[in-house]
Amino acid sequence: MLEPVANLHNELIFSAKRNKDEKKVSEESRILPNTAKTRAKQHFQKTSSAFVDYPIKGLKGDVNSNFYEFLTMGIVPYLAGSAMFMTVFNIANKHLGLFEKEKASTYGKKMALGVILYGLLKNFSKRFVSKPVKAATGVDVEMPYENVVYSLPKEAGDAANIEIQYQQRKVFDSKEFFRKDLLKREYFDEVAKKLGLGDDLNDSVSETSPIIQNIVATTNTAKSLSSYCWGAVGVGMAVQDSWIDFFNSVSNRTKFIAEKDSGFFKKLGGRCKNAGKNLWSMTISFIKSFLNSFVQLWKGKTGTSGFIKHSGKALISLAALATTVLTANSIIRAKNMAKNKNSKTIDNSKESTVI
Repeated sequence: MLEPVANLHNELIFSAKRNKDEKKVSEESRILPNTAKTRAKQHFQKTSSAFVDYPIKGLKGDVNSNFYEFLTMGIVPYLAGSAMFMTVFNIANKHLGLFEKEKASTYGKKMALGVILYGLLKNFSKRFVSKPVKAATGVDVEMPYENVVYSLPKEAGDAANIEIQYQQRKVFDSKEFFRKDLLKREYFDEVAKKLGLGDDLNDSVSETSPIIQNIVATTNTAKSLSSYCWGAVGVGMAVQDSWIDFFNSVSNRTKFIAEKDSGFFKKLGGRCKNAGKNLWSMTISFIKSFLNSFVQLWKGKTGTSGFIKHSGKALISLAALATTVLTANSIIRAKNMAKNKNSKTIDNSKESTVI
């Protein structure tokens, strides 16, 4: 936390407030490693804040509410709408007859699973674009960073405290104003080398920035378009009959029955052991059903023909083709821009004077 400190002219400046024994914390924005752990942490923080912190700040008219928080709260209707969609297709099952209930339950579970697989494939498939682009150009459009924001003081005078707030963002959130200040010179040198601009440029930052902006724009478009195609594949996979095995493994999971006169800790250990076995078996069943559903979607349902038979194959092919073409477009355009720069008569590795 920051508190005001009076100087010789009785003006207010701000400094970090820490106890002597308190460890020094980072007060500057910093790039984070692009790992599964980082992505999980960022998603958790953004989601929890979107449901709890940001709505309260907005409703209270907090002076520190900002547009980032408003955009982050878009997660709320997405998740709430998905949960409502899954509930609608399952809530009426208990009022049906035995035969109808079984059929409706299976259909409802598939619809709920479709929502989950849509979200999973839609988000995971973005890596099908970003990873090849990074390998070919050196630009990781998914590069995460933690943005430090100093809140405005809510009170004046000695009571004015400034709290540090953290935002989970990406370096290339903005094409025009990406966070160059967080990137070292070596980063731009590596990008220039991968693009074919050469080594030891006089100003690799200026030379590569326009190309990086183009890469960000084309790659984000490619990710968006291809991810919707893969999301549709996820929905198609969810309606396959292979998932019945997974649903059965969940319904028929082993129930724990404690031995007579067994103690608390023995019961607790037995429950944990039983839960672990069930989780393992359901995980294996999910993986098998997932892989089999992809195969079934590709092959088509037995006994069908024509478009119905090959619609799944067409959907998967469309997603793969869109991803390949759009990714290639991002890489080729970047390489061509670099090639056009190299066609200039000025040698970028030498000092030059612009008149």
